[in-house]
Amino acid sequence: MSKKLKNKNKFIRNRFLFLSLILIVSLGLLVSRSFYLQYIERDYLNMEGEKRHIKHERIASNRGNIFDRRSVLLAVSTPTYNVIVDPKKFIESKTYKRQIQRLSNILSIKINDIDSAIKKRPNRRHLIIKKEITDSQIDQIRANKWRNYLYLEKSYKRFNPSGEVTGQLLGFTDINDKGQEGLEFMLNDYLEGTDGIKKVLKDRKQNIVRDLELLQAAKDGSDFYTSIDLRIQFLAHRALNNGLKKFKAKSASAIVMDIKTGEILAIVNQPSADPNDRSLRQAKYFKNRVVTDQFEPGSTFKPLIVATGIENKIFSSKDMIDTTPFYIGKKLIGEDNRCSSQKVKPEKILINSCNAGTARMSLQTESKLFSQMLESLGIGSITASGFPGEASGTLDNNYDRWRDIRRVSLSYGYGVDVTLLQLASIYSVIANQGIKNHVSIERIDGKPISERVLSEETSKELLLMLEQVVENGVRRAKVNGYRVGGKTGTVQIYSSGYSNESHNGIFVGIAPISKPRIVTAVIVNEPGGEQYYGGQVAAPIFSSITSGTLRILGIAPDKVNN
Repeated sequence: MSKKLKNKNKFIRNRFLFLSLILIVSLGLLVSRSFYLQYIERDYLNMEGEKRHIKHERIASNRGNIFDRRSVLLAVSTPTYNVIVDPKKFIESKTYKRQIQRLSNILSIKINDIDSAIKKRPNRRHLIIKKEITDSQIDQIRANKWRNYLYLEKSYKRFNPSGEVTGQLLGFTDINDKGQEGLEFMLNDYLEGTDGIKKVLKDRKQNIVRDLELLQAAKDGSDFYTSIDLRIQFLAHRALNNGLKKFKAKSASAIVMDIKTGEILAIVNQPSADPNDRSLRQAKYFKNRVVTDQFEPGSTFKPLIVATGIENKIFSSKDMIDTTPFYIGKKLIGEDNRCSSQKVKPEKILINSCNAGTARMSLQTESKLFSQMLESLGIGSITASGFPGEASGTLDNNYDRWRDIRRVSLSYGYGVDVTLLQLASIYSVIANQGIKNHVSIERIDGKPISERVLSEETSKELLLMLEQVVENGVRRAKVNGYRVGGKTGTVQIYSSGYSNESHNGIFVGIAPISKPRIVTAVIVNEPGGEQYYGGQVAAPIFSSITSGTLRILGIAPDKVNN
């Protein structure tokens, strides 16, 4: 073998050995690295992998539904989606500026607003850019490639199927589904659910591949069944709206109550608005004036002094009361002389709404007895209905300091404030044989909580008097086919003094008299036309609501036409 060939073989062998050595060293390094990663750095790598692909995902809970007494849906939470970004990853993206431009176009949000929101929270991993996006926006978001820094999160938004009709009653929730007004606010803790948490595996685009572990189950909120009958609510809303327009009033309110249970069947106010329209969520549209607004009740209070006198045997329903106008100091009482200075029975005083006669009955009655009667009927105290913002009314309980003029003015509803809810509750006592039921906005399936505040005899006598008030004095309150009782009130509104230009027209009535079932109370605030008396503006609304309600409830007519 030549020397040249030997050298060549030696070179090849050395080269082979060198390459083999490199290969062995490389394999050794790979094995060592593999061992290091699999055994020494395993926990760290697992943790890093989880950070990238294993996430904690919120499971949205569902807010409880609200129903009327017949299980008709009043408020429900419907599925929606929120746009979520990971600010840390988004900012680090090379296409950040281009992507926020796309996001701005899809969501109709200014680029600067999105940019500012993200950069204010650069280390956050979860930031809501927009809630409750539209179906079109959902489709556009899903159609674009956002890598792992933007995704959609399921949530819920509140919807009221009956809209404006139940707007003030139900109120609304904010963008976080927290109750802000009405029953939504009052019952927030009851209706609100508890969100759950689950561990999920996500791909690099942050799409969920599969659920890994349920860490905490979502708990939906509880459903609430109101005492409201949506049919009656619609009826009352329409009648009140028509009355507001007809009499050009500033506002108006009405309530219908079940006499036997204290349940509220309808509660409406005008003006009102649809709570589903966020742009209309203004205080003037969602103030539940039936429970929040206090006013002097005027002549609707007169039956209470009659009740006090008869209950305490100071006078009877058959006694003759002097109605001649008279003076207390320099104040003339009964200047309108509605009863022509005659001596008449209490019933006639109520029919003609005689101030002089009412005043004389009050002066015959001890202040303590009248004060106790008003307190027992709930004047000066909230009804415990639970409505947010419910007013208590005002009553001076220091009856021993009442002077004669104070006693007289109280007897015909001045110098005392009530809510329409309180007035309805008071007349329910008269209609319910003297038994006062606790007011309830929740459907009552058992026996109502009640107490006696008037004798059965007194309430029966008063009920028949109120029937005669309608029959002989308030023609517009009549309901075809039914015996109806009630009382009007026309009150000058006090604002740095009483005004002849501003009035409240009120009517509170009971039906049917033979077997009382409902009380309807109506107030028309500052009617703008020539008509402003309670019998002119509130009584017709009462008649419309009561007529429809009796038929809806299937209550048979009880009046025999002559």
